[in-house]
Amino acid sequence: MRKFEPSFHSMPFVAFFFGCAVFFLAASATAGIHTWDVVEVFSNSDGTIQYVELLDLGTTGAEVGVGNGSLSSTAHSFSWANGTVTGPTNGKSYLIATAGFAALPGAPTPDVIIPPANVPFFNTGGDTVSFAGVDSFAFGPVPTNGLDSFDSTTGSGTNSPKNYAGDTGTVDASGGPSAPAAPSASAIMLVMLCVSLMLIATYAISRQNFRPTS
Repeated sequence: MRKFEPSFHSMPFVAFFFGCAVFFLAASATAGIHTWDVVEVFSNSDGTIQYVELLDLGTTGAEVGVGNGSLSSTAHSFSWANGTVTGPTNGKSYLIATAGFAALPGAPTPDVIIPPANVPFFNTGGDTVSFAGVDSFAFGPVPTNGLDSFDSTTGSGTNSPKNYAGDTGTVDASGGPSAPAAPSASAIMLVMLCVSLMLIATYAISRQNFRPTS
């Protein structure tokens, strides 16, 4: 039986296959996120209600790694590990938002909640938001009226957050915390009546217990 011994002439083929393997592994490590772009940001006046929307602008539909990603601004960065999403991904959005946004009526459920320590996440006076090192969105001052967002293509306009499930909506973050309702006139009258009855009862009891001395 002949024993195979690699020759000098076979080395280019070995190098070729080794190079292919390295390329494949490198591609596998970065696949699944590289066509996701930062396309929309939104904030209220104090930055407690913010969202960042990603959009898969690719055509393969295989960018499922967005579920294990990271986001950064000038001041903050964080990552999440929710597992790969179910494809196809092309044309879909991925919503990253604060808990304050998630609590708004009609708000689509965020795919990722921004940690409280990172709120406000971006500077409303201008910032750069980057996703996983594959895309960045640099912007100037953004609307803070609680109604308009800032889109990477169209600029300012009515907010339109959308999550990966396809749920969308328009939120109103223009007001502050809800003030407690003022008591109604009937409630005030009822309280006054109760107080009056208590005073009358107290007076009657004191008169009954009064014993004049001779």
